[in-house]
Amino acid sequence: MFNLAKMLTIFIYLTSICCFFVTSQNVLSRDILPQNVSSLNTSPQDISPQDIWYIYEEPIEGLKLHDTLTLKDGTLMIWMTLDDEEDPSCILPYFYLRLIKRTGRITYINLNYTFPLEAVCPIDMTFIPLSYNYIMVIYVKSNNGVKGKYGLIINYDSEIISEIYLGNVNDDIIISGRLEKGFIRIEEYDKKGITAWHWFSAPDITTGKVVELESGEFSVPNLLSYTFVNSFNFNLIDGGFGYAYILKYDEMGSLATNDPNIQYWKIYVSFLREGTYSPTTPSLVYQTTTKLNSLAFKSCFYNIAGYICIVSLNNTITNKDQSRTEVNYYQLEFLTTGSFVQFGMVPKVISNADDFDLSSLVYGGFLVKKKNTNTTARNFYVLDNNGNYKTKVSFGPEFVHYNMFKRNGTLLGIKKQTGAEYDNPAIESTKPAINEVIDPLINEITIKYGIPVRLSTANVSIFQLNDDPHKPSLLRQTIAGDSELCTIGSDNHTVHIPIFSSTFNQPNSSYHVVVDNNFVISQERNEPLLGINEKTWIISTKPFKTGQHSVSVTGLLRLNEEGRQMNSK
Repeated sequence: MFNLAKMLTIFIYLTSICCFFVTSQNVLSRDILPQNVSSLNTSPQDISPQDIWYIYEEPIEGLKLHDTLTLKDGTLMIWMTLDDEEDPSCILPYFYLRLIKRTGRITYINLNYTFPLEAVCPIDMTFIPLSYNYIMVIYVKSNNGVKGKYGLIINYDSEIISEIYLGNVNDDIIISGRLEKGFIRIEEYDKKGITAWHWFSAPDITTGKVVELESGEFSVPNLLSYTFVNSFNFNLIDGGFGYAYILKYDEMGSLATNDPNIQYWKIYVSFLREGTYSPTTPSLVYQTTTKLNSLAFKSCFYNIAGYICIVSLNNTITNKDQSRTEVNYYQLEFLTTGSFVQFGMVPKVISNADDFDLSSLVYGGFLVKKKNTNTTARNFYVLDNNGNYKTKVSFGPEFVHYNMFKRNGTLLGIKKQTGAEYDNPAIESTKPAINEVIDPLINEITIKYGIPVRLSTANVSIFQLNDDPHKPSLLRQTIAGDSELCTIGSDNHTVHIPIFSSTFNQPNSSYHVVVDNNFVISQERNEPLLGINEKTWIISTKPFKTGQHSVSVTGLLRLNEEGRQMNSK
């Protein structure tokens, strides 16, 4: 069961980071960092105003943003879900997807299909784009008591084309770097490190059907005294796939443990190219004589100079009978020919975070996303090809989701649902809030908008509610937006409205604030914004405090021609 909520409104913010530049419209704070800076506390520099805000309003009540996906043609995919109120870790078994094109055209996919319980409680489903007009919803379901992974292929008209079996629940499904080349299923490796793969076609343009093109194996190099530890897979921009192997030297099975030249860890990479369906011979791209505790892949991606994988090295350092364990991150760069390029450390100021992600930029350099504990705020750092800082981009805690259009170097930030209680998608919050009990002596109220605004000609008015609901409210104050009394804060989002001393002079009473349409206009387009209807923003005053008086006195008052006289008893 679920309760219908107000219309979902999300604010989407785009900022370009192409070619090491960040643009701003005084929407968010920015710091431009010099190439070899050692501190993040650097004064911001001037940058051009090119950032974009836009608002998406979801017409189906109760839907909430779950995830987004960006396509290289500039399309933004928004996955919407309905929460299951009986279990917050679950969603209701339906699928809603919104496709927003760069032209502003929106495609609504409302799938008439009920997904199995295993897929939605807890959530164990996702989706991937296939070729034009098709997507595949990937989910888990049980068949004769055995859980498996399945794919439901649908088109943009919300029509189901087919369902295909995608193997074990732990198998990986990876789309090709070119959607028209299909996708690959990589099975979980066995004890020897052998992994089976299955390459599927893109949907047929006419029928939408998907067929398996070829299958085979990734085989780990058979090296004496080395044990397979783990693997990592990634896609290639030419439509193929890469597969990396991690091998560790087996000290227990060797007699040469004192040899200083022993390579304790090795990384090999093999490539599976479209059309050949035969992986290349694994190439050695990294080895070390250090006895690391562990070595693991974090991510792999394309860079203009080749492919770069971020790997973590867990090492114990001993010094004067004291030891400590530290984890450092490195960039391992190589080519699809199997040639090693370089191995460099990710700066500690980036990697020493609760969590971080690093990805390449098409125009060169890298983007680092640093996550922080207990907040949705994020910092993004742009590095050049040598790992030097170029730009810092900060998003505040009001943002709840992030993504990136990699092809044109544009960051995407989405703000949380706002304005529902005010019936106004442009309003984030007010002070005082709706139904708040206030001190009658407050000297201002504020309205915070989700976009930069300017003051306009319409009014904001405050009325005292009448005890008799059939009688009109009493006007206590009204001010025009463009008067000298109203101001906008330095953030360009918050409007400050002064309060007269006589406005809230009735204790223990209810008031409502009415904001007329066109009280403010958007900075970007100079278009009037909606206001707040009557009896929506309701606030109440506190009762007067009863003071403590002196002890009681009984007296007698007599008046005569000479004046007055009071005698105490």
